[in-house]
Amino acid sequence: MKLAIVHKEKCKPTVCGHECKKYCPVEKKEYDSCVTVDPKCAIDENTCVGCAICVKRCPFGAIDIINLPSVSEEDLIYRYGDNGFALYGLPTPKEGSILGLLGRNGIGKSTAVKILAGTEEIDVSRFKGTELQTYFDNLKDKKISYKPQNLSSLAIDVGVMELLKKRGSKKDIEKLAERLGVTQVLGNKMNKLSGGELQRVAILAASLGDADVYFFDEPLAFLDIGERLRVSDFLKEIAKEKTLIVVEHDLLILDYLTDYLNVFFGGQGAFGTVSGVKSSKVGVNAYLNGFLKEENLRIRDKPLSFNFTKNPAMSGAKIAEWPAFDLKFESGFEFKTEAGEIHQNHVVGVLGKNGTGKTTFVRALAGEIETTNGKLDLDLEISYKPQYLFTDSDETVRDIMFREKINKKLASTFNLGVLVGKKLSALSGGELQRFSVARCLAKDADVYLIDEPSAYLDVEERIVVAKAIKEIMIEREKTAFVVDHDLLLVSYLADSIINFWGESGVRGEASSIVDFETGISSLLESLDITLRKDKDSGRPRINKLGSVKDREQKAKGKWAVF
Repeated sequence: MKLAIVHKEKCKPTVCGHECKKYCPVEKKEYDSCVTVDPKCAIDENTCVGCAICVKRCPFGAIDIINLPSVSEEDLIYRYGDNGFALYGLPTPKEGSILGLLGRNGIGKSTAVKILAGTEEIDVSRFKGTELQTYFDNLKDKKISYKPQNLSSLAIDVGVMELLKKRGSKKDIEKLAERLGVTQVLGNKMNKLSGGELQRVAILAASLGDADVYFFDEPLAFLDIGERLRVSDFLKEIAKEKTLIVVEHDLLILDYLTDYLNVFFGGQGAFGTVSGVKSSKVGVNAYLNGFLKEENLRIRDKPLSFNFTKNPAMSGAKIAEWPAFDLKFESGFEFKTEAGEIHQNHVVGVLGKNGTGKTTFVRALAGEIETTNGKLDLDLEISYKPQYLFTDSDETVRDIMFREKINKKLASTFNLGVLVGKKLSALSGGELQRFSVARCLAKDADVYLIDEPSAYLDVEERIVVAKAIKEIMIEREKTAFVVDHDLLLVSYLADSIINFWGESGVRGEASSIVDFETGISSLLESLDITLRKDKDSGRPRINKLGSVKDREQKAKGKWAVF
């Protein structure tokens, strides 16, 4: 089967020579036509011969011609108009369990969620005699709850309690707020909440009202590791005798949270295909391996592997040190840290609860915040990628890449080629994140401070970012401090760890730099969880609380086994 995709936002017929039509071999025939430009390019998939000349000739990369040997027209579930994104197949939710949807951004997961939630209508007669027919037949009698991916529409000038009362009683709100750790924000306004607080309030809102089917689209974004586990345990509780579907990119937590998985694969922005249902362990490993055994289908050229080779905590030449210092803010927040050293060829993972000073610490190292006690002057060239990325710049990515000398290798690694014609203000969250990390790494610096590089990125993009940071530090003999809540990403790239403790928004304290296993073990012990290495993929997995493996590792004091 042949698929012709036209990315309308890239198609600019007023400034090109209509090369797609001019060079199409079908257009040269008197009796047939394939390409029309009125007002945008459109391609007739029935007459298209699949030569892909238009793909190569389009100056803006607006066209994709794709051959799909594994699907047929009958498999098509939904399409966004002619030459638009196409979804083939649907996951099958199961009552009393949590189904995870795993795959890249732009591959159809959110579209599938909208269809299963009944907000996008399709012809359900095609599912006659299947579990999906039963699901859709019963859907009209079911109460649906949906937590969206994008929370920007919730950041409004309305009180938290006022908004939540539209969903449930005050008693239920207070009970769930305590369970999710957001009791302290019930008196605030929605637009005054942090990203993590807004996320948990959105989860609370979706959980009110005793629905039959729950959809949670990326519920762990902006949450720290402890909060991710708390939310996961909470979702497991509400999933009993209910149907719950989760879209998430944190593989460690996705494996911990879900019972089953459907893997999404295909071409980003072009089409998505859905695998058969798999157990969480098998599904994650198959996705990382890039081969779906039951479908006998390879979805990626190379496996995504995990390299746990670590440098000792103080290896590499010492280039600077910082003294013990304190910080105090008008808000009342207080922060202090022990003295530390910076060594070349090293990546330091920065872990801990939200609101305990991780971003404050890296901003102090970057020279953006003055210390209260203890003079901080590293006398080093610093490159800093902040946590929050806001821009309304009308500069194009191409102009910035030229000015800041982002080389071809970095551009290829972070797939910046597809962004060059876009304005900075038009980039999506994931696109802006990739570009911002690339800009940070492109600078000639001694130390790279990278705050939450995994935000908005899918699994493959996260591993690419982690690998790039690790390799660049080794090649250039430089140092990076990476703040992130994705333990899988930190496990991949960090040589050593700084843990942050304290009370969120009140006080924070940073530990000294310790070796990777000591730092991870200290964090896991505080969370009362253990990690083991999966024998098939090498990835870390969370042991079920109270399981034989969990008890054995705790008895030996081995909170993490890599």
